[in-house]
Amino acid sequence: MAQPAPIRREEPVLNIQNLWKAYDGSQALQGLFLAAYPGEIFGLIGPNGAGKTTTIRILVGLLRPDAGEVRLLGEDILRDPIGYKARLGYMPEAPTLPEYLTPTEFLGYVARVRNLPRSGIAPRTAELLRMYELSGKADETIASLSKGMKAKLAFAAATVHHPSFLILDEPLIGIDPGGQHLVKEQLVAMARAGGTVLVSTHQLDTAERLCSRVAIIHRGRNVATGDLASLRSQAHAGEQQSLEEIFLKLTEEAGLPEPERPRRRGFFARRRSG
Repeated sequence: MAQPAPIRREEPVLNIQNLWKAYDGSQALQGLFLAAYPGEIFGLIGPNGAGKTTTIRILVGLLRPDAGEVRLLGEDILRDPIGYKARLGYMPEAPTLPEYLTPTEFLGYVARVRNLPRSGIAPRTAELLRMYELSGKADETIASLSKGMKAKLAFAAATVHHPSFLILDEPLIGIDPGGQHLVKEQLVAMARAGGTVLVSTHQLDTAERLCSRVAIIHRGRNVATGDLASLRSQAHAGEQQSLEEIFLKLTEEAGLPEPERPRRRGFFARRRSG
């Protein structure tokens, strides 16, 4: 796995403690623990229905958990659901873009929403369009762009404000190899500058090459976390086994009995100390 920069272990940028979430009585998260640190690209992998999307939706404020604590960028996101978002970037798996706008108009709009200085909006927009090879389509409608171009534009929008923490859900789907290389370069550059990237993906070869650490989750719980050497140790695997082989072994072994559910004391009944 890639190691973009030395990782400080003192204070995690993301700290999830005992997170629970149910839909219609079915548990999507069952006591999830995760931590990510400055300067790392952290992978989140797991089978379909493992709880990856639920976790991301909680992090970006689209869902409220039933129990647990989430601290992101030093903030308890359940107490203050607004403040931390100014430093957060997010690209969903299937972003919906306003197809009647041009890429220039769209990025300019996002930059204004993100409170970039007015004088810096045009230079930043031009920089991103050039970086992702979209300058030739800058003044055409988004509807005319290919799927890969739209994905690169969505990534540009997620990073227009230089976020400290970037969340990406399957960011490379539909992007051509050249575009994938550009995106990966930017992720590594962000990590080297001290930012943190959380990547949720089914592309295990990408996670193996790109991420400094990954968390494997299954049935809403973390079954293993670490770099490739650590995961091999946890899976009692050989030195030549790939992340895919380790993933399959650990998720097959994670057929654990259902854990006891937490008592229902109300959402705000958790400990209030900082």
